[in-house]
Amino acid sequence: MQSRHRISAMLLLLNWGLFFAVFAWISKSQGDALWWLRLNWSGWLSDLGTVAQLGTLPSGSVWIAWLVLSVLLAAIHVLTKPPVEPVKPVEPIAKRHLVGNADMMESRPELKEKILRLHESLDKI
Repeated sequence: MQSRHRISAMLLLLNWGLFFAVFAWISKSQGDALWWLRLNWSGWLSDLGTVAQLGTLPSGSVWIAWLVLSVLLAAIHVLTKPPVEPVKPVEPIAKRHLVGNADMMESRPELKEKILRLHESLDKI
């Protein structure tokens, strides 16, 4: 599940990278970045209605729609938490190793205690 969250983050990053690359390319060809201010910011949403009628669509409306959609997707991605996978409980390594040699350990309790302390100190490392 976390791989899906990572994939969506990468796609979102790719989207923003493409957005800024095309923005820089158009700004370079226009000579400045002021073309962004000359877009039809007040009527861009009504311009998108012409898509249903197969009419011509101003490029400024596409730019504003791309920006708004990118911001919304980024906000959704940031506000949603990645799913947490349940962690299976793992028995300590010291007990796993002692199970195979249980008969030897039971005959010498001082050896068992030393080995358990050794494994616990190794688990902390």
